Amino acid sequence: MRLREELFLLGHDRAGKPVVHPHSLDLGVAGAVLAEQALARRILVSGGHLAVTDPAPTGEPEVDRLLAAILRAPAAPALADALMEVHVGAADRVRADLIADGVVAEVHAKRLGLIPVTRYPADEAVVRKISVGLWYAGHGKEQPDEPTATLSALVHAVLLHEHVFTNMPLTGLDARMREIRDRAPVPVREIAGAVSSLVASRAVAIYR
Repeated sequence: MRLREELFLLGHDRAGKPVVHPHSLDLGVAGAVLAEQALARRILVSGGHLAVTDPAPTGEPEVDRLLAAILRAPAAPALADALMEVHVGAADRVRADLIADGVVAEVHAKRLGLIPVTRYPADEAVVRKISVGLWYAGHGKEQPDEPTATLSALVHAVLLHEHVFTNMPLTGLDARMREIRDRAPVPVREIAGAVSSLVASRAVAIYR
């Protein structure tokens, strides 16, 4: 399962309701898309800017468009600008893929018997499998591998860690998540940091 799908699933409760603001989840998924390309050595992230290191088509239209746009740019695009571009509809695209794969169901109901709502519950066994690696890393039971450290960094960036680590004391949790993030590859740390900044900026804008 791709990193973006794992983050999407962690961003919902058992009933399939988002546990963070949709904008934050979109940014997290966008960060996961970029992190996937960085880990695959397709893009280079340095000093808050992007460059393509492997222009070969991936077969994913959105990723191929992103790589082509970076290549066409007269100067290295800013990481934050790329995240803002990719985040539009990012969670919706991942949800559609997960529904097609049978991992997520689309359930229509009515809140208070009147208001139509749609929920997207996931296969709990799949979510549990994703959570196990994070649990061991979060509790210091083992050092996270590269994908787990990357997922942890993005979970922290979109403020999902308190939802994911429900059985872990909040005291020290933020510090532990930062420690795990610092073990992630440098490009991942940059991406997670940019996602975190954009999430915080959005929160400040809402409350002004």
